[in-house]
Amino acid sequence: MEEGGRRKGFKVVMIGPENSGKSALVNAIFGRNISRVSEVGGTTKNPIKKFWGRLKYGRSKRRPKMVDLIFVDLGGLFAGEKKSPVMVGKVLERTYREIEDANLIIHVIDGERGLLKSFEKLHHNLKFRCQKPIIVVVNKCDLLDDTRREELRRYVEDRLRNRCIFTSALTYEGIPELIGAIIHILKNIDVKRR
Repeated sequence: MEEGGRRKGFKVVMIGPENSGKSALVNAIFGRNISRVSEVGGTTKNPIKKFWGRLKYGRSKRRPKMVDLIFVDLGGLFAGEKKSPVMVGKVLERTYREIEDANLIIHVIDGERGLLKSFEKLHHNLKFRCQKPIIVVVNKCDLLDDTRREELRRYVEDRLRNRCIFTSALTYEGIPELIGAIIHILKNIDVKRR
């Protein structure tokens, strides 16, 4: 399944600030340890790519098309409200290249810290300029009470104009819903640009 030297398939990238739980979320989706996890921000430096499986897509039931589904765990682009990325040089270039090549972006928000302005701007840039489908995930929801969840849900949906899914990589809350949303979006997009 090669096309122009590149493997044909769907690429899902995880973006978010340092220590928002992107790597733990990848591990929860896969059901095993794929990415190293630490309480110290900045553990993931280079993009980590992992094959998840094959996905049927399109509307044809007689001869469905099959593509590889690859997840990419990216290092945190910003730490807190820093305006400049925490990564530099070739690592930053590779990270932006992975985002540019993605078919779907999962924007991970740390439930304890909420939506950061730097990621609000990046989200809108990716959604409107790059025309990328985005799933917004509020991770670490096991640490939030119902009132905080509702406040965060309203704020995030209002600011980003995106529905959000609450997840916990620790308790697996919301993981089946997230996987369902990923599959639904990917089955309905065109892979021609790959």
